[in-house]
Amino acid sequence: MDVLETGGSVVLSGSVVGAEDGPCTSELLSQEVTVKLKRPVGGRVLLDALTGRPVPYGERNAQSPSWS
Repeated sequence: MDVLETGGSVVLSGSVVGAEDGPCTSELLSQEVTVKLKRPVGGRVLLDALTGRPVPYGERNAQSPSWS
């Protein structure tokens, strides 16, 4: 997991390693990970590096603060 922090956002980039069928696996796998930030997310928006869209965080099915 790679992280880019700015004053207004936290950008997350995840990847799959060790996949035998190329860069895109034939099955959807997910894993919860912990990312250590330089400072708390606070009011910053959490973004997906691939899509540029806000990512929900906190409680399951919660919305990113930018969506509320």
